[in-house]
Amino acid sequence: MTDLADALGTAIGQARATGPVEAVAVLCGIGYVLLAIRQRRACWILGGISTALYVWVFAEARLYLQAVLQVLYVVLAVHGWRQWTRDGGDGAGPVVRHLDARSHAAVLAAAAGLTLFTAPLLAAWSDSAAPWADSLGTWASLAATWLMIRKVAANWLWWMVVDTGLAALFGSQGLLFTAVLYVIFALLAWSGWRAWRRAPVVA
Repeated sequence: MTDLADALGTAIGQARATGPVEAVAVLCGIGYVLLAIRQRRACWILGGISTALYVWVFAEARLYLQAVLQVLYVVLAVHGWRQWTRDGGDGAGPVVRHLDARSHAAVLAAAAGLTLFTAPLLAAWSDSAAPWADSLGTWASLAATWLMIRKVAANWLWWMVVDTGLAALFGSQGLLFTAVLYVIFALLAWSGWRAWRRAPVVA
């Protein structure tokens, strides 16, 4: 009972410590995923706002590559908006693509290779709280985002794995609301996978 009470006390303390910036970023992030599942172009607006706010949140948490990643996400949000516009109308519609296993393996190998390069640099030249997890989460997230922009249905499978791992990372750094957000992301990714895999496929 004492351990449970301590755990609850810690969780409540972390929740109270959550600032308004993180709270707004969480809400915008949830809106982004919900709209993305429906292939609504407006998802990139909410995604851009959420990631812009997370630049500050992750820098404060000493997750430096995650902070840099959010800057890239803002740029990718603009690119995603333009790319989905080319798919027609609001960005919604049966525009879903598939990649073969070899292509997915190549993307995974690139993320792993970049992790092996950047993690030791973070460990040696910064006070990063989790250099290896930060690096892997960053590059895997970029890979999944690229698949999302391209409307590759399997991007949701990537997000299930990536978001679960990031939830654990953020929870370990005291970002309770953000950790909960990424658990929600992982659950919503399953809905996204089911919705997108039923859509007609284009080349």
